[in-house]
Amino acid sequence: MIRRVFAPVVVSFVLASAAAPLGAFQSRPDPRLENRMLRQASGQEARGELEEAEATLRELLRLQPASSSAVFSLDRIFRAGGRLPELLPVLETFLGLNPSASRVWALKVEVLVETGAGSELEETVREWSDAEPASSDPYLEGARAFHDALGPDRAAELLETGLEAHGELPQLLIELGDLHVAAGNLEDGAAAWARALGRDRARRGAIFRRIEDLGSETGEAAALIVAALGTEPTTVSRLEAGAELALRADLGDEAIALMQAALEKLDDRESRGFLNGFARKAEDLGRDGSALWAYGKLREITDDPGEVRATDERLAEAALAAGDTTAALEAMRRVTLSYAGGSTGRRTAWTEELHVHVASQDAEGAMAALADYREEFPESPDLDELSATLASRLLGRGMRTEAMEVLSGIEGPGAALERAFLLLEGGAFPEGIASLQASLPELEPTDATEMLELTLALSELTPPGGQLFAEVAIAKHRGHPERGVLAVDERIDAVPAPDRPPILALGARAADQAGLADIAVTFRRRIVAEHGEAREFPEAALRLALAVAAQPGGRDEAVRILEALIVSRPDSPVVPGARRELRRIQERGSA
Repeated sequence: MIRRVFAPVVVSFVLASAAAPLGAFQSRPDPRLENRMLRQASGQEARGELEEAEATLRELLRLQPASSSAVFSLDRIFRAGGRLPELLPVLETFLGLNPSASRVWALKVEVLVETGAGSELEETVREWSDAEPASSDPYLEGARAFHDALGPDRAAELLETGLEAHGELPQLLIELGDLHVAAGNLEDGAAAWARALGRDRARRGAIFRRIEDLGSETGEAAALIVAALGTEPTTVSRLEAGAELALRADLGDEAIALMQAALEKLDDRESRGFLNGFARKAEDLGRDGSALWAYGKLREITDDPGEVRATDERLAEAALAAGDTTAALEAMRRVTLSYAGGSTGRRTAWTEELHVHVASQDAEGAMAALADYREEFPESPDLDELSATLASRLLGRGMRTEAMEVLSGIEGPGAALERAFLLLEGGAFPEGIASLQASLPELEPTDATEMLELTLALSELTPPGGQLFAEVAIAKHRGHPERGVLAVDERIDAVPAPDRPPILALGARAADQAGLADIAVTFRRRIVAEHGEAREFPEAALRLALAVAAQPGGRDEAVRILEALIVSRPDSPVVPGARRELRRIQERGSA
């Protein structure tokens, strides 16, 4: 009796034990099986065997109910066959077994919108949020679907519900701002973006890009957000974001106001890092005034001598960029004085300071500063350039005596050159020519060539011609070439004919410098037409031909000028260039 009862029980137990592992095996993830069946379905789809592909994918879902890849492959199959609504039961079954599959929830929401099943949309989003209470995805994806199916107001309501459930999540706030702006409600959109700023630094750039993409409304949106971020209660992070946005929108006063509010909440160590970051952003954005303010504040709270010097160096750069020469010189003076007297560091810093001082409007102050520098560093290699530059600026202000004083005792090409022009201006031609010759060995090759031509011409001209030539050279050297051009135009015929070629050539170069191309052509045409034997003829002919060739209908005349030059001056250094230009003009004409 006992034996008869026991046998069926044992058999039933064994069968049950065998069945359980089989079911578990069917639902347990098997990547190799999944990949094999997905490849099979993909091949069937590629061959147009959509029914077979669907059958393979359904079988995969039976064996592997958690295969989201099978679901997305079915989505593609149903779309290709125009049967998208048939996907919904598959999605419902899958989500019933896998309620935390966010991507599949999102797909269901998308399919509901595409198939016009908007009545089920709200319930689906509620189910999704219940299934994943810690996720904001139901509200983000749902809002986008609501916008398309139910309108922007319902989408905004859903996002507000998400904010109530999850707090001020930046991603929800950004989406809310996007919705409002798309609906034409800039004020509410800006308010939402303002709420998001300062909560997640990584998303700050995304908001800034949205603001910049508003086009003509960028300024208004930026002003609204900056004002909101500066309104108490606020945080340092929000103030920082607002200050950066203000910089981007070129709202300098607002940026500084937000920075000042933030500094009140920070200690000195934190403030230094904060100000450094703000200054760098200001420099990157070209907001030089804001950078200057930041470096000034930074210097006030910096104690370490090395950091103070570095801050002053950056302050000077910002001041120069902002056009505040006074602030730049004050900072550079502090940098210079921070080095020991007579040291290399002091000389380098002082040289940089003097370059700025010499270029400033404070000529008298620059003279005094250069004298002090010369006393401390009498052998400085920079004395020549500094003295020459200052002398030139003094001459520009009519301070001839002071310019000579600055150049007195200075040896070097720059000083010699300026001294030469001073002497020429005073009518001391022999001394001026000697000073020009003294400068030649150390000048750059192009400058040396020009000064050599100047020296030769001055040595050969009559006093009236030399006076006009010197006047043009001085005007050109001082940066007023148009004055030299005018002098040549008005007085060239008053000098002896042999003096005219070098004066006309110099006048043409001055016209080139002044951008007076037509006058340059006129002067060179006179050399070519009236002074064919002059030393200046070859260069004038070549330059004239190039200018004429560039004019409409000037090709034939340019060819004649170049051919005449090549025949009459075959040994001239400019002839090889003239031959190349002639070929180029002829080839261009025959093309």
